[in-house]
Amino acid sequence: MPIPDHDQIDADIDWFATDPEGHILHIASGGGVLPESVAASQADLLALHQHFLTRPETGAAQLAQGTNAAEASGAARYARRGLFSFAKTDLHTPTDAHYRLVARPAVPLTVAALPPALVQLLRRTRLPAPVAGRAALDAATIA
Repeated sequence: MPIPDHDQIDADIDWFATDPEGHILHIASGGGVLPESVAASQADLLALHQHFLTRPETGAAQLAQGTNAAEASGAARYARRGLFSFAKTDLHTPTDAHYRLVARPAVPLTVAALPPALVQLLRRTRLPAPVAGRAALDAATIA
């Protein structure tokens, strides 16, 4: 079942993507519009969410400069599991697609460590450039 537009705008939805190097991103929507590949299936998004939250921690999260305590807790739990974690920059503009880095993993997880079925789900939502070293991203460039 797809995620309706009104649900996207009314909720902070955690979604996931990958980059050309196989790194995995966690993105907190902050009430923003989701990429079509993410909004297409609540079930697929839930499967990814459950997998990443049940993975063992691989190392400490490195918080980005300016990250506050409220943001740190959610982002850090994903970063400790190997994901780069981003949050929406402007929470009051649903169509704004700008996100900033909140936490990066000490030990990045790549798709090579995941089951093929999850890799297939992740590959539907791809960042066009590597995520390592980035402090921000524009979700409008994610296919």
